[in-house]
Amino acid sequence: MAHVIGVISITAVWKHAWSIPGSVIWNVLAGALISPALATILFTTLTTIGSTCASLLATPLAPFVTQVFPRALDKTRSALEGDSSSEGTSSGKHSQAWVRLSILRLIGVVPWAGINIASGVCGVAIWDCLLGSFLGSLPWTAVTCQIGDILQTVASNPSPTHQSVRSLLTSPEILMKLAFLSILSLAPILGRNRLRQWISSSVSSVPPLDADVPEERLSRWAWVKDWQNRIRVPSRSRSRKETYAKELEALVQEKNASLPL
Repeated sequence: MAHVIGVISITAVWKHAWSIPGSVIWNVLAGALISPALATILFTTLTTIGSTCASLLATPLAPFVTQVFPRALDKTRSALEGDSSSEGTSSGKHSQAWVRLSILRLIGVVPWAGINIASGVCGVAIWDCLLGSFLGSLPWTAVTCQIGDILQTVASNPSPTHQSVRSLLTSPEILMKLAFLSILSLAPILGRNRLRQWISSSVSSVPPLDADVPEERLSRWAWVKDWQNRIRVPSRSRSRKETYAKELEALVQEKNASLPL
């Protein structure tokens, strides 16, 4: 049993580190093999370690992403760490990064692999990654481990008839587990809009890229571009206009020559 748990643990960390889907199967399997509470704590810790490794692996991509997608990187950093103007101080801003990471994982809209990569690219602190990953993945890990425990209970029933399975599922113990699963799974979904609104409030406060440019310089540049558009005439259209003018002048001269004196 220890060997099986060790292999599952190593592969679970490896899957999270390289953003490979399928780790939920290991959670269900662990819930069926060992105690659900122990499996929840163990695989939440493994998920935290793997997610932090994924963020560290994505850190070398930061210079490339900064040059290619500066605007998107600013919005992502604002969503993860908050805005310094709204938080007051930089220490207060970074102290809430783990809260935002936890909420993003609880909402379930953004894939966890994307959150891990974004945390590494944006330079989120390791402590915030660890705490946000642990708290954000704890409810979902508990749900999957409890599902594994329920499946193991149903499968280990000595007389697997329809009546026995139904009586087993309606037992108080299974009903309590199902109620616990419902609360854990529905709480983030029901509060998704409020959590998303709380996160997006900081993204809207990101200043535009040309916010530091003086207004006088912007107006002067707009005036120059306007005059460039007015003065600039394509060579093809200019040649056509000259041809039409010459033809019109020739027609006028012929008309004048044909008139009687």
